[in-house]
Amino acid sequence: MLKRWLGLGAGALAAITAACDRAPTTQQVYINDRAVGNYVQVSASPGPLLVVVHGNPFVTSKPFLDEIVAGELQASITFLRGARVTPHEELAARPEFRILMVLGAHKAVDGNALCAGETPRLDPGADPMRMVSVFCRKGEVVSLVRGSIGAQASPDDKRFRAWLRQIGKDLLIPGSSSSG
Repeated sequence: MLKRWLGLGAGALAAITAACDRAPTTQQVYINDRAVGNYVQVSASPGPLLVVVHGNPFVTSKPFLDEIVAGELQASITFLRGARVTPHEELAARPEFRILMVLGAHKAVDGNALCAGETPRLDPGADPMRMVSVFCRKGEVVSLVRGSIGAQASPDDKRFRAWLRQIGKDLLIPGSSSSG
């Protein structure tokens, strides 16, 4: 019984420490286990998979941020050789398949609404910065990930880039969520 209480105490302490540190978190909220792998292959095999980034809570250009996000998501797709990700719709092989990422998301952002084409509500001043990301096939949610990172993060930060790679894994690989 004492071990159990000590374990619970250690877990609570770790959660408090992470919250104070504003450690990056991700949570795989939903994933269609049976479809996600096939959809990634169908969408990324003939050419780049589209990523659309909403929000820019950083002091950097939007094209620079878009390229960083695309590059880190591409790095997360280790299970499909040669898979590429692009923020440019005209270069996407199958734009009906897309990853939508909202940086600085309002807490009420809904994945179904994002896939249906609704413009997300932003809350860029929140600390930690919230993120909602969905992998969509037309108007259907294939997977949904939520997370957060300290608002002081930047696209040049190694922690931010590792967080983006984890988001990609959580979106595209069932059971991969490691934090949150």
